Amino acid sequence: MQSIIINAHAKINLTLYVGNVLENGYHNIDTVMHTVELHDIITLSKASRLSLAVTEGTAPSGEDNLMWRAAVLFAKEAQIEPKFHLELKKRIPSQAGLGGGSSDAAAVLKGLNQMFDYPLDMEILHRLAASLGADVPFFLYEGAARCRGIGTDVTLIQGWNGIPAIIVKPDEHISTAIAYAQIDMLKEKRNNFSDEMVLALKSKNLKLLQKYLMNHFEEALFSKHSVLLDTSVYLHQWGYPCGMSGSGAAFFILLNNSAKADEIITTISMDKPTWFVAKTETII
Repeated sequence: MQSIIINAHAKINLTLYVGNVLENGYHNIDTVMHTVELHDIITLSKASRLSLAVTEGTAPSGEDNLMWRAAVLFAKEAQIEPKFHLELKKRIPSQAGLGGGSSDAAAVLKGLNQMFDYPLDMEILHRLAASLGADVPFFLYEGAARCRGIGTDVTLIQGWNGIPAIIVKPDEHISTAIAYAQIDMLKEKRNNFSDEMVLALKSKNLKLLQKYLMNHFEEALFSKHSVLLDTSVYLHQWGYPCGMSGSGAAFFILLNNSAKADEIITTISMDKPTWFVAKTETII
Protein backbone atom coordinates (compact mmCIF):
# COMPACT_ATOMS: atom_id res chain seq x y z
CA MET A 1 0.00 0.00 0.00
CA GLN A 2 1.55 3.27 -1.16
CA SER A 3 -0.87 5.73 0.44
CA ILE A 4 -3.90 5.90 2.69
CA ILE A 5 -6.47 8.55 3.60
CA ILE A 6 -7.84 8.55 7.14
CA ASN A 7 -10.30 10.81 8.94
CA ALA A 8 -9.26 12.11 12.36
CA HIS A 9 -12.44 12.88 14.29
CA ALA A 10 -13.00 15.46 17.01
CA LYS A 11 -14.33 14.54 20.46
CA ILE A 12 -16.58 16.13 23.02
CA ASN A 13 -16.43 15.61 26.78
CA LEU A 14 -19.85 14.72 28.16
CA THR A 15 -18.35 14.60 31.64
CA LEU A 16 -14.96 15.79 32.85
CA TYR A 17 -14.11 15.33 36.51
CA VAL A 18 -10.68 16.62 37.50
CA GLY A 19 -9.11 15.29 40.70
CA ASN A 20 -6.01 16.37 42.58
CA VAL A 21 -2.68 17.09 40.96
CA LEU A 22 -0.16 14.24 40.98
CA GLU A 23 3.57 14.39 41.71
CA ASN A 24 4.33 14.24 37.98
CA GLY A 25 2.24 17.36 37.38
CA TYR A 26 -0.68 15.54 35.77
CA HIS A 27 -4.16 15.29 37.27
CA ASN A 28 -6.34 12.28 37.86
CA ILE A 29 -9.42 12.65 35.69
CA ASP A 30 -12.61 10.75 34.95
CA THR A 31 -14.22 11.67 31.66
CA VAL A 32 -16.79 10.27 29.26
CA MET A 33 -15.79 11.20 25.72
CA HIS A 34 -17.60 10.71 22.45
CA THR A 35 -16.35 11.22 18.91
CA VAL A 36 -18.26 13.41 16.48
CA GLU A 37 -18.32 13.49 12.70
CA LEU A 38 -16.30 16.73 12.48
CA HIS A 39 -12.84 15.65 11.35
CA ASP A 40 -9.46 16.50 9.89
CA ILE A 41 -8.39 14.61 6.77
CA ILE A 42 -4.94 13.01 6.74
CA THR A 43 -3.19 11.47 3.75
CA LEU A 44 -0.18 9.24 4.43
CA SER A 45 2.14 8.28 1.56
CA LYS A 46 5.42 6.41 1.25
CA ALA A 47 8.20 8.82 0.29
CA SER A 48 11.98 9.28 0.20
CA ARG A 49 12.01 11.17 3.52
CA LEU A 50 9.75 12.35 6.31
CA SER A 51 7.76 15.47 5.46
CA LEU A 52 4.52 17.13 6.52
CA ALA A 53 2.33 19.58 4.61
CA VAL A 54 -0.72 21.44 5.93
CA THR A 55 -2.86 22.00 2.84
CA GLU A 56 -5.95 23.38 4.56
CA GLY A 57 -6.36 25.27 7.81
CA THR A 58 -3.61 26.19 10.25
CA ALA A 59 -1.27 23.85 12.15
CA PRO A 60 2.48 23.38 12.65
CA SER A 61 4.07 21.84 9.57
CA GLY A 62 7.23 20.42 11.14
CA GLU A 63 8.49 18.62 14.21
CA ASP A 64 6.20 20.64 16.50
CA ASN A 65 3.23 18.77 15.07
CA LEU A 66 2.23 15.61 16.97
CA MET A 67 1.72 13.89 13.61
CA TRP A 68 5.45 14.16 12.95
CA ARG A 69 6.33 12.77 16.37
CA ALA A 70 3.83 9.93 15.90
CA ALA A 71 5.43 8.99 12.57
CA VAL A 72 8.90 8.93 14.11
CA LEU A 73 7.74 6.78 17.03
CA PHE A 74 5.94 4.37 14.73
CA ALA A 75 8.96 3.94 12.45
CA LYS A 76 11.29 3.31 15.39
CA GLU A 77 8.95 0.72 16.95
CA ALA A 78 8.28 -0.98 13.61
CA GLN A 79 12.01 -0.90 12.78
CA ILE A 80 11.58 0.87 9.46
CA GLU A 81 12.91 4.13 8.06
CA PRO A 82 10.62 7.13 8.63
CA LYS A 83 10.10 7.76 4.94
CA PHE A 84 6.55 9.11 4.80
CA HIS A 85 4.80 12.19 3.51
CA LEU A 86 2.04 13.41 5.83
CA GLU A 87 -0.65 15.73 4.47
CA LEU A 88 -3.14 17.44 6.77
CA LYS A 89 -6.41 19.17 5.93
CA LYS A 90 -7.17 20.89 9.23
CA ARG A 91 -10.88 21.34 9.88
CA ILE A 92 -11.07 20.90 13.66
CA PRO A 93 -10.32 24.24 15.34
CA SER A 94 -7.11 24.28 17.36
CA GLN A 95 -6.88 25.04 21.10
CA ALA A 96 -10.56 24.21 21.41
CA GLY A 97 -10.75 21.20 23.73
CA LEU A 98 -11.87 19.02 20.81
CA GLY A 99 -8.71 16.90 20.69
CA GLY A 100 -7.78 17.75 17.12
CA GLY A 101 -4.01 17.41 17.50
CA SER A 102 -4.36 14.22 19.52
CA SER A 103 -6.75 12.75 16.96
CA ASP A 104 -4.32 13.59 14.15
CA ALA A 105 -1.49 11.81 15.97
CA ALA A 106 -3.61 8.71 16.59
CA ALA A 107 -4.67 8.71 12.94
CA VAL A 108 -1.01 8.64 11.89
CA LEU A 109 -0.33 5.67 14.17
CA LYS A 110 -3.37 3.76 12.90
CA GLY A 111 -2.83 4.70 9.28
CA LEU A 112 0.83 3.77 9.14
CA ASN A 113 0.10 0.52 10.93
CA GLN A 114 -2.45 -0.34 8.26
CA MET A 115 -0.16 0.81 5.44
CA PHE A 116 2.60 -1.55 6.60
CA ASP A 117 0.26 -4.50 7.21
CA TYR A 118 -0.15 -4.17 10.99
CA PRO A 119 3.35 -4.76 12.42
CA LEU A 120 2.27 -3.34 15.82
CA ASP A 121 -0.52 -4.67 18.01
CA MET A 122 -2.98 -2.44 19.86
CA GLU A 123 -1.08 -2.70 23.15
CA ILE A 124 2.04 -1.23 21.54
CA LEU A 125 0.04 1.44 19.69
CA HIS A 126 -1.62 2.39 22.98
CA ARG A 127 1.79 2.76 24.65
CA LEU A 128 3.06 4.95 21.81
CA ALA A 129 -0.11 7.03 21.89
CA ALA A 130 0.14 7.57 25.66
CA SER A 131 3.69 8.86 25.25
CA LEU A 132 2.38 11.53 22.86
CA GLY A 133 -0.40 12.86 25.08
CA ALA A 134 -3.12 11.88 27.51
CA ASP A 135 -5.94 12.17 24.94
CA VAL A 136 -4.19 10.29 22.13
CA PRO A 137 -5.01 6.70 23.23
CA PHE A 138 -8.76 7.42 23.14
CA PHE A 139 -8.56 8.26 19.45
CA LEU A 140 -7.09 4.86 18.64
CA TYR A 141 -10.51 3.44 19.51
CA GLU A 142 -12.95 6.33 18.93
CA GLY A 143 -16.69 5.96 19.53
CA ALA A 144 -17.46 6.41 23.21
CA ALA A 145 -15.18 5.66 26.13
CA ARG A 146 -14.61 6.43 29.77
CA CYS A 147 -11.04 7.59 30.30
CA ARG A 148 -9.45 7.63 33.74
CA GLY A 149 -6.06 7.98 35.37
CA ILE A 150 -4.39 10.85 33.55
CA GLY A 151 -6.73 10.04 30.65
CA THR A 152 -4.80 7.12 29.17
CA ASP A 153 -6.84 4.37 30.89
CA VAL A 154 -9.49 3.82 28.22
CA THR A 155 -12.62 1.73 28.78
CA LEU A 156 -14.91 1.48 25.76
CA ILE A 157 -18.60 2.04 26.53
CA GLN A 158 -21.80 1.93 24.53
CA GLY A 159 -22.02 5.06 22.45
CA TRP A 160 -24.99 6.83 20.91
CA ASN A 161 -24.66 7.17 17.17
CA GLY A 162 -26.27 10.05 15.33
CA ILE A 163 -27.11 12.66 17.99
CA PRO A 164 -27.31 15.89 15.95
CA ALA A 165 -24.86 18.43 17.33
CA ILE A 166 -23.45 21.88 16.75
CA ILE A 167 -19.86 22.79 17.60
CA VAL A 168 -19.20 26.43 18.46
CA LYS A 169 -15.92 28.12 19.31
CA PRO A 170 -15.76 31.79 20.29
CA ASP A 171 -12.71 33.99 19.77
CA GLU A 172 -10.91 32.76 22.85
CA HIS A 173 -7.88 30.54 23.43
CA ILE A 174 -7.36 28.88 26.79
CA SER A 175 -3.99 27.63 28.03
CA THR A 176 -4.47 24.09 29.33
CA ALA A 177 -1.83 24.64 32.03
CA ILE A 178 -3.58 27.78 33.26
CA ALA A 179 -6.96 26.03 33.14
CA TYR A 180 -5.71 23.21 35.38
CA ALA A 181 -4.11 25.72 37.75
CA GLN A 182 -7.45 27.47 38.13
CA ILE A 183 -9.17 24.15 38.86
CA ASP A 184 -6.62 23.54 41.63
CA MET A 185 -7.77 26.76 43.28
CA LEU A 186 -11.41 25.68 43.46
CA LYS A 187 -12.62 25.10 47.00
CA GLU A 188 -15.65 23.11 45.90
CA LYS A 189 -16.34 21.11 42.74
CA ARG A 190 -19.38 19.36 41.36
CA ASN A 191 -19.80 15.65 41.93
CA ASN A 192 -18.58 13.19 39.34
CA PHE A 193 -21.48 12.07 37.13
CA SER A 194 -19.55 9.74 34.83
CA ASP A 195 -21.40 6.64 36.10
CA GLU A 196 -24.71 8.32 35.37
CA MET A 197 -23.53 9.48 31.94
CA VAL A 198 -22.60 5.92 30.96
CA LEU A 199 -26.17 4.86 31.82
CA ALA A 200 -27.65 7.82 29.92
CA LEU A 201 -25.77 6.77 26.80
CA LYS A 202 -26.73 3.12 27.24
CA SER A 203 -30.42 3.98 27.61
CA LYS A 204 -30.28 6.68 24.91
CA ASN A 205 -32.06 9.11 27.22
CA LEU A 206 -31.42 12.70 26.17
CA LYS A 207 -32.99 14.15 29.32
CA LEU A 208 -30.68 12.09 31.52
CA LEU A 209 -27.73 13.03 29.33
CA GLN A 210 -28.61 16.70 29.72
CA LYS A 211 -28.98 16.32 33.49
CA TYR A 212 -25.54 14.77 33.94
CA LEU A 213 -23.45 16.91 31.59
CA MET A 214 -20.59 18.29 33.68
CA ASN A 215 -17.14 19.76 33.20
CA HIS A 216 -15.01 21.06 36.06
CA PHE A 217 -13.30 23.49 33.72
CA GLU A 218 -16.56 25.39 33.39
CA GLU A 219 -16.74 26.28 37.06
CA ALA A 220 -13.00 27.02 37.14
CA LEU A 221 -12.88 29.21 34.04
CA PHE A 222 -16.25 30.94 33.70
CA SER A 223 -15.50 33.36 36.56
CA LYS A 224 -12.10 34.21 35.04
CA HIS A 225 -12.99 34.32 31.35
CA SER A 226 -16.19 36.26 30.72
CA VAL A 227 -16.21 35.21 27.04
CA LEU A 228 -16.73 31.59 28.08
CA LEU A 229 -19.55 32.41 30.49
CA ASP A 230 -21.20 34.68 27.93
CA THR A 231 -20.91 31.95 25.28
CA SER A 232 -22.53 29.39 27.57
CA VAL A 233 -25.41 31.72 28.38
CA TYR A 234 -25.86 32.58 24.69
CA LEU A 235 -25.96 28.93 23.59
CA HIS A 236 -28.38 27.86 26.31
CA GLN A 237 -31.07 30.16 24.89
CA TRP A 238 -32.26 27.36 22.60
CA GLY A 239 -32.96 25.04 25.52
CA TYR A 240 -30.88 22.07 24.35
CA PRO A 241 -28.13 20.24 26.26
CA CYS A 242 -24.99 22.33 25.99
CA GLY A 243 -21.52 22.13 27.48
CA MET A 244 -17.89 23.06 27.07
CA SER A 245 -15.50 20.44 25.71
CA GLY A 246 -12.20 19.79 27.47
CA SER A 247 -10.58 22.96 28.76
CA GLY A 248 -12.31 24.97 26.02
CA ALA A 249 -12.89 27.16 24.32
CA ALA A 250 -15.25 25.10 22.13
CA PHE A 251 -18.81 24.30 23.16
CA PHE A 252 -21.31 21.79 21.85
CA ILE A 253 -25.10 21.75 21.60
CA LEU A 254 -26.85 18.37 21.45
CA LEU A 255 -30.18 18.37 19.61
CA ASN A 256 -33.06 15.90 19.64
CA ASN A 257 -33.34 16.15 15.84
CA SER A 258 -31.41 17.83 13.04
CA ALA A 259 -34.25 20.02 11.78
CA LYS A 260 -33.35 22.85 14.15
CA ALA A 261 -29.59 22.76 13.49
CA ASP A 262 -29.50 24.85 10.32
CA GLU A 263 -31.69 27.56 11.87
CA ILE A 264 -29.48 27.76 14.98
CA ILE A 265 -26.29 27.82 12.91
CA THR A 266 -27.67 30.61 10.73
CA THR A 267 -28.52 32.68 13.80
CA ILE A 268 -25.11 32.11 15.41
CA SER A 269 -23.31 32.97 12.16
CA MET A 270 -25.24 36.23 11.90
CA ASP A 271 -24.85 37.16 15.57
CA LYS A 272 -21.21 36.02 15.90
CA PRO A 273 -19.59 36.15 12.43
CA THR A 274 -16.05 35.53 13.73
CA TRP A 275 -16.95 32.39 15.68
CA PHE A 276 -16.34 28.87 14.39
CA VAL A 277 -19.62 27.00 14.00
CA ALA A 278 -20.22 23.60 12.43
CA LYS A 279 -23.03 21.07 12.17
CA THR A 280 -22.04 17.55 13.16
CA GLU A 281 -23.31 14.44 14.96
CA THR A 282 -22.02 11.81 17.34
CA ILE A 283 -20.48 8.73 15.73
CA ILE A 284 -19.38 5.31 16.94
